[in-house]
Amino acid sequence: MTKNIPDQQCQLKTAFETAFSGSFTELPPLAWKEFGLQYSIPREGMVAVFERLKSEDAFLFNMLIGLTCVDWMDKKEPRFEVIYHLLSLTHNSRLCIRVAADEDDPKVDSLRSLWPAANFLEREVWDMYGVEFENHGDLRRILMYDEFVGHPLRKDYPKHAKQPRIELRVPELRNTSADMQREQLVSLPVRQGLKRPANES
Repeated sequence: MTKNIPDQQCQLKTAFETAFSGSFTELPPLAWKEFGLQYSIPREGMVAVFERLKSEDAFLFNMLIGLTCVDWMDKKEPRFEVIYHLLSLTHNSRLCIRVAADEDDPKVDSLRSLWPAANFLEREVWDMYGVEFENHGDLRRILMYDEFVGHPLRKDYPKHAKQPRIELRVPELRNTSADMQREQLVSLPVRQGLKRPANES
């Protein structure tokens, strides 16, 4: 181990830099420092990179355990960064990949074809941040309703904004319990003076 970094992470770093010839930018770890290997890769050709990370023996990242977005408004360009957290159950290693998306054209490629878990995660990022995932196939809101205007986790979203009113999709039905016909309850006679049979103790 080097500087308390597990061996599998050291091996992953070597394999990554060998496979991709150092063409991607290594970033300093921001969290879980013992497992903090993360790289920034360009949007162009990202699907091919993730395909290799999933299928090649040196990586075998068979789980997409997280997908989120950061809005760097007024702090960094490009404005948006889509973040992927991968886990290899085979090698017990983790990897964080960041892909930048321009404010004027916030799009990245969908990874739904590689990891089905990307379906809902990409829909959530689209709903909250407005980053589109090309070739997703079913990109629609998942937390907000369809008529919601804007993307509420963008830093320029007006927090006091009012959304347009929409008609109730499923109008409430009148409570019909008052119309139910019930037979009158019958009181049972009280039985008094009963004696136990002699054979009961």
